[in-house]
Amino acid sequence: MNRKMLWLLFVAASSLAASTAFAQYDQVYPGFYTPFTDMPIEDYDFQWFAPPITESYGQDGIDPKTGPFFDYHRAYLNVSRGEEAPDNSQGDVTWGNKLDIGWMSEEQHGWLLQTLHIDGPQVAERNVGSTISVGLNKMWRLDPYHNGCFIEPMIGVRYFQFKDQSIRVLYPQVLGFVFPVDTERAMENNMLMGQVGFRAHTHRGHWKLYGEWQVMGGNNWVYRMQQDNTYSKGIMGTQITLGCAYYLTREIAIDFQWDTIYFPDGVGRNPILTAGNQGESLFISGLGFGFTFHR
Repeated sequence: MNRKMLWLLFVAASSLAASTAFAQYDQVYPGFYTPFTDMPIEDYDFQWFAPPITESYGQDGIDPKTGPFFDYHRAYLNVSRGEEAPDNSQGDVTWGNKLDIGWMSEEQHGWLLQTLHIDGPQVAERNVGSTISVGLNKMWRLDPYHNGCFIEPMIGVRYFQFKDQSIRVLYPQVLGFVFPVDTERAMENNMLMGQVGFRAHTHRGHWKLYGEWQVMGGNNWVYRMQQDNTYSKGIMGTQITLGCAYYLTREIAIDFQWDTIYFPDGVGRNPILTAGNQGESLFISGLGFGFTFHR
C-alpha cells in the first residue's frame, strides 16, 4: 500500500471519528453546531398579538425567551471625515439599515447574525463613503443575576468594508473656455476580524433594557484606486450598543438604540495620492429606531 493511500485512509478515519463525536455532542446539546435543528415548530401557538409579559424574567417561574428573534433598525448616523477633508474635526450624517437575526435554544446557547449597511455620507469633496458589515457569533446565556439581568457572552467573526471616496471638481481652461471635470478616487478597506463580546438585558414591565459590547481585531486589506494596488495592515476596533424596547404584544416591540463603531487607527482614507496619512481612525455613531420580533 503506497503512502498516498495511507494518507487517504487516515483522513477518512479522522473525519469519521470527528463526525461521530460531533453527532454525540449534538444529541446532548441539540443545535450547538447547526442552528434551528431542534426548534419545536409544532408546539408554537403563533399568538403574535397575545398580551405582553410584564413579570421579570428569571423570577416567579417566568423563563427567558428562546427560539428565533429578528431586529430591524433604521439608523441616523454620523460618520467622521478623513484628516485631509475640510473641517476634518467634524462628521457628516447619513442613513443606514441594521439587521440582527438570531436564535436561542432551550439549552441556553444560540447563534447571532448581524448586518449593517450605510450608503453614505454623500458630501462631495468632504466625505463620500459607504459601509457594509456582516458578523456571525456563537453565544451562550448565563444564569440570571438576582435582579433579573441576563449576560450572554459571544465569540465570532466579522467582515467589515468601508469605502472612502473623494470627488473633486477641476475647472481647466481650454482656449478661454472652462470645462468642469469630476475626478473620483477611492480607497476600499476590506477587514476580516475575530470578535468577542457580550450582550446584557433585563425586563421591567413592558420595557426591555439592553446593551452590547464587542471588541474585534484582524487584518485590513486596503485597495487604493489611484495606484491600483493593495496593501494590508492589522486593525482593531470596538462596537457599543445601548437600547430599550417597549413590548406592544408578547412578541412584538418597538425599539430605540444608540450604536457606536470605532476604529482608532489602520483605516485607509484620503484617496488622493498626496493627501496625508493613509492609516486613520473611523468613528460611526448615531441613533436607530425599529422593531423587534422575539418568539
